[in-house]
Amino acid sequence: MPSKGVQVYSYISVPGYSIEYTVPAQAVTHTINNNFTSTHLEVESHNIPGHLNFTGRFEWKVVRDGEVVGSAYNDINTFTGNLEGGTMMSTQHFSPIMTDEVIITYCFYDAGHGHIGLTNRDQCYVTVCSTANRYWMGTLAPAGSPQAQKPFSRFVLAAPHDNGMNSMTTCDAIFSSANMDMISQLREIIPQVEWLSHISDAFILEHLPEIVYGTAITQKKEISVMLALGARYFEFRPAELLPTFQRLSKLPNKFYFQHACIPGIAFDDFLAQQVAFLDANPTEIVTLHLRYDNIVKQCRRPTAQEITDLLNEACSRAQNAPLTWGDRTLFSRPIESLRANGTRLIVVNEAEKYDSWTAEAYATLVPDPILARFEGMTTEGQESTDLTILQCQATSQSIKEVLVYSVLSANAATSCLTSTKASNDMVLLPWIRQNAVDRLRAERTIVVMNDFIDGATCDTTILLSRRRLEMD
Repeated sequence: MPSKGVQVYSYISVPGYSIEYTVPAQAVTHTINNNFTSTHLEVESHNIPGHLNFTGRFEWKVVRDGEVVGSAYNDINTFTGNLEGGTMMSTQHFSPIMTDEVIITYCFYDAGHGHIGLTNRDQCYVTVCSTANRYWMGTLAPAGSPQAQKPFSRFVLAAPHDNGMNSMTTCDAIFSSANMDMISQLREIIPQVEWLSHISDAFILEHLPEIVYGTAITQKKEISVMLALGARYFEFRPAELLPTFQRLSKLPNKFYFQHACIPGIAFDDFLAQQVAFLDANPTEIVTLHLRYDNIVKQCRRPTAQEITDLLNEACSRAQNAPLTWGDRTLFSRPIESLRANGTRLIVVNEAEKYDSWTAEAYATLVPDPILARFEGMTTEGQESTDLTILQCQATSQSIKEVLVYSVLSANAATSCLTSTKASNDMVLLPWIRQNAVDRLRAERTIVVMNDFIDGATCDTTILLSRRRLEMD
C-alpha cells in the first residue's frame, strides 16, 4: 500500500515539556531524554479512513502539563508523496512560537522520491528552549562576578548563517516585476546558473521565488528573534542592489545583505534591530563581522566612511544608556569593562578566520565530511586569528545535481538546505558539545554557525560559554 515516511527530530532544554508527533495510527512522544535522536514515522494509506482517500495528517504538538502550547501539521498524500495542505507548506510559514517561558522553532522538508542522494523521507524538527536565552551573557557573567572579569573571547557565540537571508520581502519586490532580460543577466553574472543551461528562461522566471526559497533563504526568523534565541555573532555582506533590480523594484537605493546578488534585509533595518535589542538587554554584547566575499562586482559596496556613519547613526538611537561600537581589540577586554563603557557592539571588517568551511567538504548531503573538518581543528590553528568558526550547515546546493533537481522540483518546502538541517545537527552539535572546549583551548572567540538558527544551536554555545568562563 502507498505510504510516505517522515523522520522526526527534537531538542528540548526546558524541563516539563514534551513533543508529540502523530500520523494516522502511530504516535511518538519525545522528551528532554530524546535530544539529538530521531524517530521514523510512516503515513500508511491503509491507516487512513476512506476507500479512495490517500491523504493523512502528520502533526506535532509541544505539550506542557497536558496543555498544548504550540503545534503545526501537514496533510501528506501517500500516493504522490505531495503535500495537500497544512501549516508547514512553506519556509516562510515556519515562524517561531514564543510564550513567556519558551521559544519553539521548527522546520519541515517536503521530500521527493530520493533522487541524487536526497532523502525520500519528509524531515521535521522541533526545538524548545528557554526565553532566558535573551539575556544569557548576563546570567553566565553577572556584574561583579569573577566570570565578568574574563575576556570577551571566552564566550562561544551562536551565529545564524547568512542571517540577512531571512525573508523574501526584498526579493518579492523585485520578482513581481521580473522579466526575461533579468534572467539573462543572472545567467551571465552567477556562475552556478551555468548548470541550468538546459532549463528555459521562461521556466526559471515562472519559478524564481521558489528557486530562491530553496537555494538562498537560510533563515526564517526576524533578527530580533535570533537574538532572543541567543545568537550573538552575525556576518553581514552589505552592498547596493544590482542596478537591474533597482530599476525593476523601485526599492530604496541603500545597502542590503547580498547572497551573490540576491538581496535580503536592508543593512539599516538590521542595525536597528541589533541596537533595539542591545538597548533593552544591557548585559548582552553582539559581534558584527562585515564581509564582501561572493558579492558580484555590479553591486556597489559601502565605503569605510559609509559604514562608520551607519553604525554611529544606529547606536545613537539607544535610549536607555549610551551605546557605542568598537573594533577587534575588544575581544581581549574584560566583559565587565565593555558593559561599563557601553561598547557592546564589536565590529570587525573582513577579519581572518580559522574556519571549518571548505567548498569541497561542505558540498555534501551527509555530516561526515563536515565532522572530519571539525576533527582536524586544533588549538595551534586558532592562534593566528581572532575567530574560530565551526560551521554546521551543509551547502548541498553547491552540488550540481542537487541544484538542478532543486530548481526543477522547486516548491516552497523543498529547500535542499532543510533536507540536511536536522540530520546534520543530530551528529555535529553533540560533537561540538563534547569536544570543542577541550580541543580548541586558545584564548579566542569560538563561533558555532548554522542555517535556520534554533534552540539546540544556541543552547550549545551557552553550555560551552559556561565551561570556558569557569576555566582559569
